Amino acid sequence: MPRPLPQLVPKSPLPLILLLLTLLGLGVRIAAATGDYWLDEAWSVIFARDASTVGDVLFAINHDNNHHLNTLWLRTVGWTATPMLGRTLSILCGTLAIPVAGLIAARRGVAAAGCAAALFALSPILVTYGTEARGYAPMLLALLVSILIVDRQIAGRPVRYGAEWFGLAAFIGMLAHVSMLFGVAALVGWMTIVQARSAPRLTALRTSLLFSARALAAVAVVLLMIFAGAAASPDGLRMGSVTPFSLVAFVDAVAHMLAYTLGWPWLAGSWMLAALLLPRLVRREASVADRMPFFLLAILGLPLLVLLLQPDNSAYPRYYLLSAVGLLLLLPEILALRPRFGTMLVTVVLVGSISADIVIIENRRADPGEAVEAMIREQPGGALVLLEHGRDAAVLQTAAGRRGYPLILSEACVHADFYFVQEAPGGPGFPLAALRCGRAFQPLAGGTTKGLSGMDWQLYGRVR
Repeated sequence: MPRPLPQLVPKSPLPLILLLLTLLGLGVRIAAATGDYWLDEAWSVIFARDASTVGDVLFAINHDNNHHLNTLWLRTVGWTATPMLGRTLSILCGTLAIPVAGLIAARRGVAAAGCAAALFALSPILVTYGTEARGYAPMLLALLVSILIVDRQIAGRPVRYGAEWFGLAAFIGMLAHVSMLFGVAALVGWMTIVQARSAPRLTALRTSLLFSARALAAVAVVLLMIFAGAAASPDGLRMGSVTPFSLVAFVDAVAHMLAYTLGWPWLAGSWMLAALLLPRLVRREASVADRMPFFLLAILGLPLLVLLLQPDNSAYPRYYLLSAVGLLLLLPEILALRPRFGTMLVTVVLVGSISADIVIIENRRADPGEAVEAMIREQPGGALVLLEHGRDAAVLQTAAGRRGYPLILSEACVHADFYFVQEAPGGPGFPLAALRCGRAFQPLAGGTTKGLSGMDWQLYGRVR
């Protein structure tokens, strides 16, 4: 008999689908990672530059903008490295999250897996935080790995050494960003609720805690490390800024999170209503019963907890990434259960996401490096710059440092060549001219952010 030909095409198209969508997500992220560091990224770079040892990163910086894993990466590549290299850790983690999301949804079929991978490849909120030198993308990858492990455990197809892997993922996620603790809490709650359907509540809680013990220990270890470093420092735990809770700001943050998760960011209000209705579409479906507790805890539980506790600094969309992940994993469930409606909904989300991604890519976070480029054109040998706020120094230091351009920065009145000012996106804007320290300045360059990350800025040159 003739020997059978080797099978060149895999039985399932899923690996090829995930590979293509992962490559698509990688390309989008590389395109969106251009431009110089904006304010928060720049301070992360400065912290990494000033950290003499790994121990300094873990125990001595004591600042809420020190995302440990990201700072270690920035320290490794060096503060004068290109922003693309500084953002590589986030790009890789954001890209790897795409196939992991596909594997989570694969329990509902190939179409659901492809849908999840496409959503995680193109969702503007994931493109944004997956392309900046901060800790959110590594945290999200660790969160998705944890969801996959717990989902398999609940489905009766446990991952080998699942409890240990869950603990490791929680530890890495916490080192990336402490908001991982919200994800761990949601996963423990999910397991407990599902277990309680077939066992007494205390037994269900004990079973969930035993499986999650290493993950909970990882959370505790990282929190103790942070608090120990802060206690040993005379300045304690420093905060970049502290904004008291505001109901209006809270609603605005959640609305923007939803809009940049599901695309069409100019329809933020409409997505607020949709987020409340989407879980209701599948809540009575038996096939989704095992995952519904997670969706409710992630999508609704976290915002409701913030609303109840009203903590400071809760007006930032990035703090609700757990809710974004829950929504993006819910959409493939809707597609699997209601194919016609689900296809239409996912298409709308993907089209809106692509349109928002194009804006993000073109905007380059309002690239503050253009300010230094303008200075170089005006004064190639170096410049004295007057700052409106001292915190803005990090932005110009990092942009000028990698170009080898000498800058002297000052908040005090000096005979400056340039005047630099920045404000949060959506601020009142900048004047057409500025008078500082008895000297007149005229606009030379500026940038306006169109997205979740970045800063509005204006560079003025001295009128001669």
